[in-house]
Amino acid sequence: MWDSLSLKEIVDHAKDPYPSIRQWVKDTGKRAVGSTFADVPEEVIYAFGFLPVTLMGTNRPLKEAPSHLPDNACSLARSNLELVLSYEGDIFDGYVLPQVCDTTQHLSDIWRINFPDKYVESYLAPRQADRPSARYWVKEEIERIIASLSKWSGKMITDNDLNEAIKVHNENKMLLKEIYDIKKKNPAALTNKELFAMMKLSQQVDKLEFNKSLKKIKDSLKAENGKGYTDIVLVGITCDPPEIYDLFDEIKLNIVGDTLLVGTRYIQGVVNTGGNPIDALTERHFKRGFFTPIHDDVYRNYEEVKALYQETKAEAVVYVHIEFCESQEYDLPDLKNMIKQEGIPIHVLDTEYQTLSLSHVRTRLQAFFESLKGGSL
Repeated sequence: MWDSLSLKEIVDHAKDPYPSIRQWVKDTGKRAVGSTFADVPEEVIYAFGFLPVTLMGTNRPLKEAPSHLPDNACSLARSNLELVLSYEGDIFDGYVLPQVCDTTQHLSDIWRINFPDKYVESYLAPRQADRPSARYWVKEEIERIIASLSKWSGKMITDNDLNEAIKVHNENKMLLKEIYDIKKKNPAALTNKELFAMMKLSQQVDKLEFNKSLKKIKDSLKAENGKGYTDIVLVGITCDPPEIYDLFDEIKLNIVGDTLLVGTRYIQGVVNTGGNPIDALTERHFKRGFFTPIHDDVYRNYEEVKALYQETKAEAVVYVHIEFCESQEYDLPDLKNMIKQEGIPIHVLDTEYQTLSLSHVRTRLQAFFESLKGGSL
């Protein structure tokens, strides 16, 4: 189903992957297990023969979520809840929900109450990753999730099952990295929207199939530098609605680096092979880049963005701010001030999942880059 997709089909699927997921579940008779951002070890879910699907919100109207979460709750959290309550909940037999902030902690309880007939498990990622106990905690959580899935499914998995799942997922991330590297040097080879559609869809479909599409696309890409592109670094958690990438493409921005969960932070998740797979999954958790609800160094976000900007020789930083994300609300003011003190141009792009019009985003984005070309900001 996902093994011979064109770039256009990937963009279409990424915008709405659920019809194809629903068909996959029907055709294979297998279960789909949903999770929200971030860091649930999807290889574990895959090793049980389930399809791990990262839930990434919906742009459709909010009908049920407002009765469970207030208007000033995180836009992504409200959107994900609406997705399963009103639109796509029938696809999933279960959920593994990470608790990485106050909102997601309460969200898992709301999920349990509303889906009493489904499997609902929490994944408790340590929010202070610099503590000596953090590695012990992550390993215990992975082992607990394995035991919980085993009890629910009635199936035991082996190290070989985990290693095979890791192999498929590693291949997916390495293919995405290779395509991303081509795009950085050849901005006209494919659009930003196409690139990040691949990143997104990779977290929602069967990677064993999708890797075949990625291989074909990678081999078909041509070196096309194009003219008039402005290299930027994209910072944040995710970038939605996907039409924002259309704006980047419209004004010829070339994303040469990012910190997104649907981007570089995802492809940083390659797992070491050759040893104990649970130990390797544990170590992977601490190798990924900064994620705003999880801290090990208060300056890490700033240092990573600064290093990425310098390494890529980008011309500006664009920060995608999800409305009412409490973690971003805490981090953004300090990050913005420190980046500006370095003399790095930064533009904050405010968005939410039920955005009806991007005209204001387009106007501010165009004005920022016109000013950038005309002199210092």
